[in-house]
Amino acid sequence: MAEVKYRFDPNTLTYQKINTSTRKNLIRAFSFLSITLISAVVVRLIFTAYFDTPKEVLLDREREELLWKYEMLGSGLDDMKDKIEQIEQRDDYLYRPIFEMEPMASTVREAGRGGVEQFDYLKKFNNSDLLVDVASKMDKVQKKVYIQSKSFDSVTKLARNKEKMINSMPAIQPISIDDFKRISDYFGRRRDPFNGEMRMHRGMDFIGPEGTEIYATGDGEVVKAEFNSFGYGNEVVIDHGFEYKTIYAHLRKIKVDVGDEVKRGEVIGTLGNTGRSTGPHLHYEVRQNGKPVDPINYYFDDLTAEEYEKMITTLSESRKPMD
Repeated sequence: MAEVKYRFDPNTLTYQKINTSTRKNLIRAFSFLSITLISAVVVRLIFTAYFDTPKEVLLDREREELLWKYEMLGSGLDDMKDKIEQIEQRDDYLYRPIFEMEPMASTVREAGRGGVEQFDYLKKFNNSDLLVDVASKMDKVQKKVYIQSKSFDSVTKLARNKEKMINSMPAIQPISIDDFKRISDYFGRRRDPFNGEMRMHRGMDFIGPEGTEIYATGDGEVVKAEFNSFGYGNEVVIDHGFEYKTIYAHLRKIKVDVGDEVKRGEVIGTLGNTGRSTGPHLHYEVRQNGKPVDPINYYFDDLTAEEYEKMITTLSESRKPMD
């Protein structure tokens, strides 16, 4: 029940009932509500200026936790980067050399790495330095892992083909000899027997009777079996795979055809005196990655350490160029 108000009338010395209109009542009510609302807003502004709301406290706590997690992530990425670099070292200087692979070039390992400008979109956030640092570290680690996985793919492929590689690599002498004096010339510079000029001899020469059997020094495919008019005479070339080829020159007779698959120790021809030659002998070459290498390092399958030393000593005593 609404409270009834009165006012004192001094003329009549009586109390007169105060009658208020609905409009005035509404105005009073609106004024009261406005003052109350304004007061509440002012109080809230003052409170929030000096005190955090529960929601703000929770958000601050979550933000601090996220920053801590980002810092831990950055630290973890640093540790991961160090471990990957250790794996890279083992890959370059342990795993790859086992299969005679060169260490991966640093330009390849560093390929595709962008600068920090690719993370400019993160700079609009608070703590942008931390965000950019973590994003950059993650990008580097991801690329390192990808490139290293590709390297391991290559090593794994060679490991699976290890037996084939061992059988394919040149590993025996191309003719059977008991006396190392039958090696008339070896790898290196010497005087040409025809004109006396100094020139590179890219293989080793084995002398013997014409018709002496010549053997493939490793498994492979015959890619050339014909007369070479540039000095090698009757010539056989075997592709052993794994970037190895062997060349057999001055043959008397060729006993294989192009496309034949040969095994180590299989007869491929006979010793002769064809082409640019001063006498019956076999000129034998080993090529790796297309470049001639010293064949003396590829007899490990049929020479003991003592026999190898004896061969080296014998070769140092005499040299007789024949092509």
